[in-house]
Amino acid sequence: MSVLLVRPRATGGLAAHVDQERELLRAAGLDVTESAARIQERPAPRADLASWRTLRREMRTAARPLGVHAHGLRAGALAALARPRRDRRVRLVVTLHNRTLGSLPVRAIGALLLRILARGADTVLAVSPDLAEQAHRAGARDVRHAVIPAPPAAGVPDPVPPEAEPLDPGPLRVLVLARLAPQKGLENLLDAAALLEPGQVRIEVAGEGPLRSALQDRIDAERLPVTLLGHRADVPALLADAQLVVSAARWEGQPVGLQEALRAGRAVVATDAGGTRWVTGAAATLVPVGDPSGLAAAIVAQRDPVHRRRAERAARERALTLPDATDLTAQLVDLLAPTGVRW
Repeated sequence: MSVLLVRPRATGGLAAHVDQERELLRAAGLDVTESAARIQERPAPRADLASWRTLRREMRTAARPLGVHAHGLRAGALAALARPRRDRRVRLVVTLHNRTLGSLPVRAIGALLLRILARGADTVLAVSPDLAEQAHRAGARDVRHAVIPAPPAAGVPDPVPPEAEPLDPGPLRVLVLARLAPQKGLENLLDAAALLEPGQVRIEVAGEGPLRSALQDRIDAERLPVTLLGHRADVPALLADAQLVVSAARWEGQPVGLQEALRAGRAVVATDAGGTRWVTGAAATLVPVGDPSGLAAAIVAQRDPVHRRRAERAARERALTLPDATDLTAQLVDLLAPTGVRW
């Protein structure tokens, strides 16, 4: 059984997820090859034609049966167009990872690509409920919840009993794990920080991205209690020191950072964005997207040690239900190399 992985031009969590998939499928005994197609982030006629030709050649020459797994809207559409129409021994699975944002023409192109892949794929995996609904409306025959597990979490110290905490614990230690990009809603986070009384919180943001200069300028100008840590490779240690993990995202798939926070037993406050609720369930305080006052109030509430301990217990309980690498392997093998089916 052979599998062809088609990945977009991406870094960060998406790239790490495809890397994880490749290793898991190989460990499961499948012959996995990565496509040589270079999927661009935006329409590029010559490059797209070259990618389509590459995908068509790879699908026609690969051993049968063949499972093709394309990640992202553009990779999925190109794979659907390249798939041999009369060869039923080629299965196509597409995972949708992000919403199409931008101008009206950009969204129109995105809608067209979605229709192409929805009608050409055997199964569409969606990382959030809004993407699943869009795939259904576009004509997808089989839409499922994508399994996106976080890496294994390191242990954290046992919680301190509320009665053992000092009467004046100082600022609440808040951690944000986010790329410094518009999707993460960090401007709203700063709006919320500006509403807090001095000394209530200390917010640390671990991540790097294009908004760093603009965010730092505002932090300095308004003397906000926010520190930009930049890229950090010691997330378990940051989680061990934090008392609360916050996400102000405008949209999310299944945020790995929040999965890590739940597994570390940390209280969570997040915006109710995309697939966030799929991850947290009832174990987080969720506030509307773009509501700085609501976000500030939810953060302040976590200064109460008794309230926070309840949230930490809920996080640990929710963590027991989160998917892991075994769940991801089972989903992928079931879809890409189903047993007992002639195809």
